[in-house]
Amino acid sequence: MKNNFILFLPIAIIGVGLVIFLNNGKIKKEPVNNINQVVSQQTPITEIPQKNGKCKPEAVTLEGYGDKGKKLENCFVEYPGEPTRQDKSYYVLEDICGQFTKEFVENALGKSIAKIAPSKIDGLFNCSYFLNDKDDYVMLVFEYLSIANQKKGHEMAGRKTEESTKIPMRNLVVWQSDGLLNSIYLVFDDKKFISIERTSTSGLTSDKLINFAANMAKEIKNYK
Repeated sequence: MKNNFILFLPIAIIGVGLVIFLNNGKIKKEPVNNINQVVSQQTPITEIPQKNGKCKPEAVTLEGYGDKGKKLENCFVEYPGEPTRQDKSYYVLEDICGQFTKEFVENALGKSIAKIAPSKIDGLFNCSYFLNDKDDYVMLVFEYLSIANQKKGHEMAGRKTEESTKIPMRNLVVWQSDGLLNSIYLVFDDKKFISIERTSTSGLTSDKLINFAANMAKEIKNYK
C-alpha cells in the first residue's frame, strides 16, 4: 500500500500525499512530504514508556471540561456526559488522542507505541501512533461525514468495499485492486466514523489491521 490515506470529502483538506475527490468529479492532489505538517498542537506530542495490560480506573482532568473524565480499565477515557443530550450514552469526541490513549492502542494493536501526536491543522481530528522513532505510524481519523459517500467514492476509484463480520460493530473495509487493504471505517452513525490508516512501512498487514479494528470495536461498539 502506498504511504497515504484517502478521504472522500466535499471540500479540499491537506493530508499526507492526500488525494481528494471533489463533488464536481475533479481530482485534486495536495502532496505533503513532511509528517510534521500533519501532527499537531492540539495536544503536545506525548512520549510515554510502554505499559501493557490493564489501566488503573481513575478520574482524569480534561482541558476545557469542569467535570473530570474517567479512565477505564481498558485504558479508554470516557468524557463526561453533556446535559443537553437527552440520553445517557457516552460519545466518542474530537479529542482522539485524549480518548484513545497510547495504552489503549497498544493493547488493541499488540505492539508498542513510541509516541502519539494529534493533528496540527484546525478542523482535522486525528491522532498518529508512531511505532518507532521514524515516521512509521497507524492513524485514527475522526470525521462527521457521510459513510455512504465514502463508500461510493472508493467504489468509483475501483476499490472493493465490504462489511467485515470479524469486526463487532458497523464497519466498512476497503480493498485496493491489488488485494491490499486501503482503509477501515468504524461507523457510529450515518455521518460519524473513525477510519484507520497506516504508512506502507508500518509493517502492519491487512490481517493485523482488521484484528486491530476488531479489538477496538469490542471496546467502543456501545459508544455513539
